[in-house]
Amino acid sequence: MSTNSFDAALLVAKLDDLSTPHPIASVISAATTSTRHRLIILLLSPLFNRDTATDGQGVSRTERLDDVQKLLSFVYVQATLVAQDMGKMRMGVDVLLRGFDEDVPENLAIGIDVCFRVESGEHV
Repeated sequence: MSTNSFDAALLVAKLDDLSTPHPIASVISAATTSTRHRLIILLLSPLFNRDTATDGQGVSRTERLDDVQKLLSFVYVQATLVAQDMGKMRMGVDVLLRGFDEDVPENLAIGIDVCFRVESGEHV
């Protein structure tokens, strides 16, 4: 894959935990390097399920807020640092969190040139 070969990219990553630094860092860097204008990062996890937060399997939005904020900051910083290093100061980076019980917006992939997928830290 050549550097800066796509105008817009979607990175879909399945997360099993909220740790930082997270193993997806290298894939975020690769996706950012390969994208010129817009990168959407979709983080999917059962930890973000709405209904499981009360049964102990999901993330209580108040109890784990610090962990979620750290993860979001880590992902944004990873992407924006790579973009800045490459002189792409105006590159748009969006990060979305979704549980497995939530639908992904139908229009999310409109205008996207490539989709990167990560499952369990492995780039697919």
